[in-house]
Amino acid sequence: MNSWTGLIIASAVFLAFYDLAKKASVRDNAVLPVLLVSTLSGAVAFSIALAAGGKLRDALLGGGGTVLALSAAKSAIVATSWVFTFCALRTLPITVATPIRASAPALVFVMALFAYGEIPSWMQAAGMLCVFAGYWAFSWAGRAEGISFFRCRAVWYAFAGAFFSALSAIWDKYVFQKAGANVESVQLYFQAFLVAVYLSMIAAQRALKLRRDRFEWRWTIPLVGVMLAAADWLYFTALAVPGVPVSIASLLRRFSVVVTFAFGARIFREANLRRKAIALAIVLAGVALLCIGG
Repeated sequence: MNSWTGLIIASAVFLAFYDLAKKASVRDNAVLPVLLVSTLSGAVAFSIALAAGGKLRDALLGGGGTVLALSAAKSAIVATSWVFTFCALRTLPITVATPIRASAPALVFVMALFAYGEIPSWMQAAGMLCVFAGYWAFSWAGRAEGISFFRCRAVWYAFAGAFFSALSAIWDKYVFQKAGANVESVQLYFQAFLVAVYLSMIAAQRALKLRRDRFEWRWTIPLVGVMLAAADWLYFTALAVPGVPVSIASLLRRFSVVVTFAFGARIFREANLRRKAIALAIVLAGVALLCIGG
């Protein structure tokens, strides 16, 4: 197993608990305020962690014009992805919505092939096919619950979120491997720009007098930002290692769906678990091939 693999698996665990907190926070709740409060919480927690480690000053000073531009672009991509994802998660079961988002590595694989010429080994290719088959099996399980994948608006929101998530992964490789940007600086300014984006969205929503859902405070909302900040730092650190293939890294990170499934099914009491468990077994086999093949 490569040195960066452990970082990505750890990131996946934090990402799983982020997904669980996200579902609990956004269910029957206003999307934009949840995004704003959770992102602000994550930014504050990350800044405190940097300060405690004596790295806050370096991170702030590392934000030159290039880093600011790269971080701003990433915040726009991620904000779009999260708005679509949170809107989907409001209505879809977490054991369906999360695996749809986990289909993003398929898009990352195609994008990375054209953008960076990443060609996997035969074992990694077999692992990818295995994971993609597992994601298809999740969609099959969703149809058994009466969810039409071609007529349900929330499903299309979930796929749109997955597309922009894949675009973010491609951008991450450029930021950390091609541009050589500092991990802490990018994450710090990226989170600050995200807060500004959500504030602008809420202000525009109020100014245009668009329909707004009622916002209800829940203790899981700040937890969303904290879990994601930890997951992102681990993932960015791994991706900054020279030569790390973003297609493999993105796919391994989606191992989070396993933890989300195990806890989400119990917490939210969701149905049709046997078919979803089969899909998970296929995904796990693919992840194992990726680790061995790396």
